[in-house]
Amino acid sequence: MKLTGITVTLLLAATMTSSCHTKYLKKFHKEAKREDVGFAKIKLKKDTVRVVYQELSMFDFGKEEIKPDAQTSLKRFAGLLGKYDKIDFIINGYTDNVGTDEVNNNLSQKRADNAKTLFENNGVSAPRMQTHGRGATNFVEPNTTEEGKAANRRVELLLFERPKTK
Repeated sequence: MKLTGITVTLLLAATMTSSCHTKYLKKFHKEAKREDVGFAKIKLKKDTVRVVYQELSMFDFGKEEIKPDAQTSLKRFAGLLGKYDKIDFIINGYTDNVGTDEVNNNLSQKRADNAKTLFENNGVSAPRMQTHGRGATNFVEPNTTEEGKAANRRVELLLFERPKTK
């Protein structure tokens, strides 16, 4: 049985949280939906909040640098995350389907790492974040048009409440 990257990540997030929504995560989700965090689709599913910037072109083809409009949106989101210090998250980087798996996996990891650096530079502590390069997987749009390919060159965030320590 082959698990996709997003499935593995969701399983990881699920094991790191309790079995039901927490009030804290629900409060974050409600505020994130209300705030203007720039083109983000924010969904609460079980114990995870998924943030996807599907309508925003985050990266140019073959580049790891976050585009200025995407930086602005991610900085706004970092400000919101700063208010919820019990939420940790995974940053998954993605590419379109052009290129080899090796190139796309490396590029997607660099994109995730750059997003982590942006969050760190905007007040989010590094221990709260993990990064994963997912390559050309889990498309949000078909790769049949330039717009679809641009949408797939992205990072996604999976947020979960940090497990309580004893």
